[in-house]
Amino acid sequence: MFYLPPKKRGESSMPDFLQIERGSVELAVGQRYPTKKNLELRLKMLSVALKFDYNVGYSTPTLLTVHCWIEGCSWRARAPTLGSAPEFFIKSYVKDHSCSVTKRSSRSRQAKPDLLGKLYSEFVGCVGPTVLPCHVADALNKRYGIKMDYWKAHHTLRFARQLVAGSSESGYEDLPAYLYMIRRANPVTLIKLDVDEEDRFKFLFIAFAASIHGYPHMRKVVVVDATYLQGKYKGTLLTASTQDGNFNIFPIAFGVVDTENHESWEWFFKQLNRVIPVDEDLAMISDRHKSIKYAIKKVYPLASRGICTYHLHKNIILRFRTRECYGLVKKAASAYRLLEFNQLFAQIQALDPALHKYLVEADVRLWTRVYFPGNRYNFTTSNIAESLNNVLSPFRGSPIVQLLDAARALLTRWFAARRKNASLMKTTLTRGVEKLLESRVEDAKL
Repeated sequence: MFYLPPKKRGESSMPDFLQIERGSVELAVGQRYPTKKNLELRLKMLSVALKFDYNVGYSTPTLLTVHCWIEGCSWRARAPTLGSAPEFFIKSYVKDHSCSVTKRSSRSRQAKPDLLGKLYSEFVGCVGPTVLPCHVADALNKRYGIKMDYWKAHHTLRFARQLVAGSSESGYEDLPAYLYMIRRANPVTLIKLDVDEEDRFKFLFIAFAASIHGYPHMRKVVVVDATYLQGKYKGTLLTASTQDGNFNIFPIAFGVVDTENHESWEWFFKQLNRVIPVDEDLAMISDRHKSIKYAIKKVYPLASRGICTYHLHKNIILRFRTRECYGLVKKAASAYRLLEFNQLFAQIQALDPALHKYLVEADVRLWTRVYFPGNRYNFTTSNIAESLNNVLSPFRGSPIVQLLDAARALLTRWFAARRKNASLMKTTLTRGVEKLLESRVEDAKL
């Protein structure tokens, strides 16, 4: 499957992959079609692409003949079966029309999005997650002169994606088989699929083997987050991640649930507990969602919980509209020493007593480094989780199997590249830490 490459300055607005010749929709003598239905579909696509219509001469279980709807035109095709086999093959075909283009196009077949979707996916371009309806409309117009509005292009792209990746329904139908193959390929991978009393999908948890093996070597700080899915059946993607020794995102586990609530988050953390055991040195970072607070307290009672300071700062700007205190709040959140924090907090109280009260009520143990009961290291925000969600965002509207496989492929690429980089290291510390120390050595000289 192709994906949209990043656009460079000076390139045309037409994506390169849409200009790739994908083969002709034209018929040819000797072509074979598995069934009569396949041949009829190909004829419909041909008539739409070339802007004409045809009449059926004979249509039997063993023979199909068609000719141009303009009487006396030379265009025609004949396709019998191959003996007793169900296959139809093009035995004779006259591709040139002897009628005028204005006459034959005056009764062109009305193309519906499902037919256009098949025409697009098979002969025009790809249906990767970054392809937009405007790309589809532009491509079909340039290739076949087919014009359509945005919504017709939207539905065309939706049908094309279903042909390639399957529908939302088929995604859930294929899910058990996909999970079986994942577990068979690597038995260490942890999978939990929950269904309701009517055997319908409820919750899914998956932690790939590479993440399970790698987590014990990470710092004991886990960032959890949720993002909404955009497919037909919606849902929510839950993630748990941390950072490796080179400050790279290290995904630990993924979950798919119906929505964020006490039940779904508690279920997710119970499964996560099989990968990350309860530990008094463990720190959990998240947004201020009440269900996360509830679930952490219930499943990880010994863990320290912190909130994302980015969301806190954002709320401060929206609620108090005070820019002069914003920098002081950031410094107070990052302060290492109690004396430094108290000085900054006193300045905030003097400048904006209401903001000071809000920060106290937000609980300084959740958003400051100095009062945090555990060790959150450099994890002041949930940015690593947000970044992971952004990488997977093109697949948020895809069938569930495609979403999970995108996560699997992402981990495969990341971990393979990091393994290669690690094998080339000449120092004891990682490159990220070496660069950090270099900058601090320079600062220490000043």
